[in-house]
Amino acid sequence: MMNLKMLNQTELDQRIKSLAQKERDLLYEVLLTIKEIDCRRTYLELGFGSLFDYLVQGVGYSEGSAQRRIDAARLLKEIPDIAVKIQSGEIKLNQISMLQKASREVFKTQSKKVSAQEKIEILASLCHKNHTQSQQQVTEFFDLPVIEATKQTVQADASVRFELTLSKEAFAKIKRAQELLSHTVSNADLGQFFEFLADKVIAQKTGSKSSAKNADPVTTKATCRQSSNTSIVAEPKLTATVAAKEANRPSLKIKRLLHGEQKCCQYIDPKTGRQCNSSWKLQIDHKHSQWAGGDHSFQNLQILCAGHNKMKYRKETAIKYLS
Repeated sequence: MMNLKMLNQTELDQRIKSLAQKERDLLYEVLLTIKEIDCRRTYLELGFGSLFDYLVQGVGYSEGSAQRRIDAARLLKEIPDIAVKIQSGEIKLNQISMLQKASREVFKTQSKKVSAQEKIEILASLCHKNHTQSQQQVTEFFDLPVIEATKQTVQADASVRFELTLSKEAFAKIKRAQELLSHTVSNADLGQFFEFLADKVIAQKTGSKSSAKNADPVTTKATCRQSSNTSIVAEPKLTATVAAKEANRPSLKIKRLLHGEQKCCQYIDPKTGRQCNSSWKLQIDHKHSQWAGGDHSFQNLQILCAGHNKMKYRKETAIKYLS
């Protein structure tokens, strides 16, 4: 077993890329095998009623993994040329599964079979796109109907599952709010984010910091009516200690200007020239550090994600104590 701790940054980078390519090559072999099993229906002789049951119960895949591989294997049978894009990583399993699911939906709702040529066309447009972009591309291509109705289902543990449709603008606002609060709510899960917002509103309007998880709906409604006109409690004046700390930070005006202009991490890899562009856990950084005489001017500030800010700090700390 190779001692990975002995590898430098470049060697680790090369190793993971090599392993990822081997993984894609192996995936292609898996898909070819599933395609052959599907064509010959060998799972029937083994006592399984379907290819899906065989892959889940006989091979050990999860339901989602099994379905994605079945979709890809059957598309590979229909369009053998996609093998190259699967091996190169241009096309992902989830994109293929998304396409096959949309094709089934078109056949179900429009009694129309999606041709191989149409699938080739949509696959070409999905290359190197992320999950959200791919969903939008597939939906637009097939002109699938927008689902407007909100669905609410109470589950066995009394939790509630919601399905709702948000406009493009509303979803963008929610994602932006998540990014701005990512230091507080580090999980990207929407359920946790909405609960956090609910707790904040309840605390602001009622003065209570307790969670609303077990609140009685009737009592909650009554409380909301009583406190609907409650004004926000004013924050106490800054103490001398807090004021001193605030004076050693960029002003709120400059912070807002900076966040308005730089909405993602500005770190650029000096070797590849690639910019990070992460919009998660953003922090304000001094290009020329404070310990080295840097000020809070707008020109000396930049936005970095937490990871790159910490990395920069560690490097600067080493320079500071060596100098």
